[in-house]
Amino acid sequence: MTLLSIAIDVSTETQGPQPATIAGNSEPDAKLLLRTINKVGIKLMQLYTWSVLWKQHEFTSIAGQDQTAKVPSDFDRFVPETFWSIDNQTLISGPVSASEWGSLRAATVTNTRNIKFSWRSGLISTIPDIGAGVACEFQYMTKNWCTDTTGVTPQSVFAADTDVALLDEDLITNIAVAEWLKSEGLPYAEAQLYAQENLDRLTGNDDASENIAVVGDIYARNSRHYSGEPDSGQGFATYW
Repeated sequence: MTLLSIAIDVSTETQGPQPATIAGNSEPDAKLLLRTINKVGIKLMQLYTWSVLWKQHEFTSIAGQDQTAKVPSDFDRFVPETFWSIDNQTLISGPVSASEWGSLRAATVTNTRNIKFSWRSGLISTIPDIGAGVACEFQYMTKNWCTDTTGVTPQSVFAADTDVALLDEDLITNIAVAEWLKSEGLPYAEAQLYAQENLDRLTGNDDASENIAVVGDIYARNSRHYSGEPDSGQGFATYW
């Protein structure tokens, strides 16, 4: 579905105005629809680690604590605990909080099997230093949740009526309907509930089969913690 088809569906379900065009249309109704749909797309991108937006980035380290210009232009956020020094088979854990980073800087950390990193002002910094010329990789979520009609130009917002969503179009429509009704002061609870049910179903289907505890899940109910150690060539990661 394109931006225009999503907008038409939103207009149909809300019984609201249905502009003939959306992007570039200066009419208030068209501008509201475009803004609403783009807000929904951005919110969904930030809400969940969608597999379609999950990417991997590789780089070679430079000397020193700060790894400058090592993040791709479409970066939105790290997938926790996926940053590795490939050459050294070492997990680079993080990003850590500001308080933990401060304590690391105040200490003398030399254990190169226990590297941690911070992410601030677009800069990756590690303690201890990785060293120069080390192959590294991390997984991240791209901010580009839609694309042009050709599918070759990823985008962070809809910019043309023919642009296509990478995220589920029906889900975008469902949430946009609820958001539009709410913005107009109309009853929206039923539409919001339907959108939430669809969101829960899609995120459940998109989940990986393994129930692995992630950073911050200190209780890890019904989960297994990833130990951070590579599989030692046996084909299996270790858990505890």
